[in-house]
Amino acid sequence: MPSFPNSVRTAGFILLAILAYFVFRAVMRAPEVAEDPAASAQSAAAESALPEVIVRPAIPTPHQVTISLKGSTEPDREVTVRSETMGTVIAASVKEGQAVGRNTVLCGLHVESRNARIAEAEAAVASARLDYDAQSQLEEKGWTTSNRAAATKAALDGAEAALAAAKIELGKTRITAPFNGIFESRMAELGDFLSVGAPCGRVVDLDPIIVAVDATEDQLGAIDPSQPVKVSLATGAEAIGRVRFVARTANPQTRTFRVEVEVANPDAAIPAGLTASVALGLGEVPAVLTTPATLVLHDDGRVGMRYVDETNIGHFAEVTIVDDAADGIWVAGIPAGVNLLVAGQDYLKEGIEVSPQLGEGL
Repeated sequence: MPSFPNSVRTAGFILLAILAYFVFRAVMRAPEVAEDPAASAQSAAAESALPEVIVRPAIPTPHQVTISLKGSTEPDREVTVRSETMGTVIAASVKEGQAVGRNTVLCGLHVESRNARIAEAEAAVASARLDYDAQSQLEEKGWTTSNRAAATKAALDGAEAALAAAKIELGKTRITAPFNGIFESRMAELGDFLSVGAPCGRVVDLDPIIVAVDATEDQLGAIDPSQPVKVSLATGAEAIGRVRFVARTANPQTRTFRVEVEVANPDAAIPAGLTASVALGLGEVPAVLTTPATLVLHDDGRVGMRYVDETNIGHFAEVTIVDDAADGIWVAGIPAGVNLLVAGQDYLKEGIEVSPQLGEGL
């Protein structure tokens, strides 16, 4: 193989380098592949597409608003029956917890000499009446003065008053129930000596039973006495009552107002002292049933919901939760006729146009 001089080899290397440079330039200057017009249009449409949100129509309906307050049951009436005279208890047949009627004897006292006093008073009345009748006849005939007749009439009136007092004193030996109710507790047993004012026992009236609760000043003005009240007892029982009393003077310690709910209790099945919860009606308001998941927190801290108007523009409405339900919550403050967002509300800002899609559910 012939050998070439160094100068020839160097010139060859330079020539190859120049050829490689021009080939590279030719490749780089080759025309770009034209983009598919259909793909370009699809890409532009994707960039300009509106965000999709799931909505449902908002249909406010009248809803009864209630507040739940805690309280306890109380007797309608209760009284400690006391003795009005002195004596030893000789009758105590009524047992604790027994239903009693008005005038049922709870404690019977020994009459002692009271019957004798009545007999004495009756004799005095009879004697005074004879004197008065005789003087009246003499006065009619003119044989005596009118003063004498008036004196005998006064003596008769005094004797009759003494007889009445003796009968009242005898009646006080029978300590009776002042009204129909339950003889809750006995405080005097056979053989006890009762002085004036000593207790015999306590009687309570449980029909109706009263549920007493305390309302704040904000709740007071909203209570509607004409609305029925649902009462839930600690035993699990439920009943319907009515508001019978709303205090006009606040408790100075708690600054709350006493509210009494009356519940029929003919068989005394509901005892006093039970914890109870009452749902007081505050009237009706237009509200929408929804789920807590649809609520959003605005940047300024307000709680509300997002909705879409007829032009598909997103908005925010501050709402008030007015009641709980088994399948959601009732809220007020949603404009009628709009579409509520039930999905995508966390990513939508006010004033943005969207593509609403009707969905199902709350």
